Amino acid sequence: MSRRKRFLSSIVKFIISISIIAYLLIKRISLADIGQAVQNAKVFWLVLSFSLHALGLLISAKRWQILIQAQGDRVPLGFLSKSYLVGNFFNLFLPTRFGGDVVRIFDGSRYSRSLIKSSAIVLVERLTGIIILLFFALAASLYRLDMTQDIPFLWVSIPVGFTGLLLIAIFFLPFSGRILARLPGLGKTDKLKAKIIEFRNIVLVYKREKKALSKALFWAFLLQINVILHYYFAGKAFSLPVPPLDYFIFMPIVLLILTIPVTISGLGLREVLYVEIFGIYGSADAVAVSFSLIADIAFSLIIGIVGGIIYALRK
Repeated sequence: MSRRKRFLSSIVKFIISISIIAYLLIKRISLADIGQAVQNAKVFWLVLSFSLHALGLLISAKRWQILIQAQGDRVPLGFLSKSYLVGNFFNLFLPTRFGGDVVRIFDGSRYSRSLIKSSAIVLVERLTGIIILLFFALAASLYRLDMTQDIPFLWVSIPVGFTGLLLIAIFFLPFSGRILARLPGLGKTDKLKAKIIEFRNIVLVYKREKKALSKALFWAFLLQINVILHYYFAGKAFSLPVPPLDYFIFMPIVLLILTIPVTISGLGLREVLYVEIFGIYGSADAVAVSFSLIADIAFSLIIGIVGGIIYALRK
């Protein structure tokens, strides 16, 4: 039943993504205009933008390594970097933006000898990034209230993000642990309860390892700056009339909204967001969609192919 629900959920997301893209192509943009915008893009800025993926990969791997070491394991940075690339390969055809995390969980378990432990580490790693995104998004929204007035749905990311973090925080509070311990369990339910308790206890290790958690948040901060610079350079390639500071204002909000699982890996939703935001600066819809086509889709495809090659060569 659970597989059927996941399948139906993926179908619904696919339909939403295709519907949004179809609307843009039929009502607002022509393929010829997109082709022209891509043709006019400046190669130098595209290369510079793409090069930041390598730096982002190393930063991400370092953050992951710090969190693993706090759990008492040692994993080479090179292995973690390759695992990230392989994860990007699986992200190309899995229905969520975090599908590649499943691969990284399995890779991490080679050293931790525990899928639950590896899952907990990847969860905390993801949470450090979301926390920084929320910080950026909140600061950006307060700094540029005029932008959120022009695009009201940008505010959606704030309550949704904080609600998610609040629920996760509640799960790790002491009283939640006591409630969980008192829950009855029989057969398979008892095994599931034991795994949930184990998972919770592994995450709570970072309550003691505050130094490691602080370092992970610092690297997450650097990663988000690197990501925003990537989009700024891509914007330069398409001659978008957007001030550098504004990317630090709206991109965290866009990235936060894209974590909401309503489309396939953000496809469609991402393009609409770019069209609306860049439209404020007077950019054509075709340029906004071309920006997404190159900065997100094409670059992700290249990185995913590299990850696929690494995966195929694994022993």
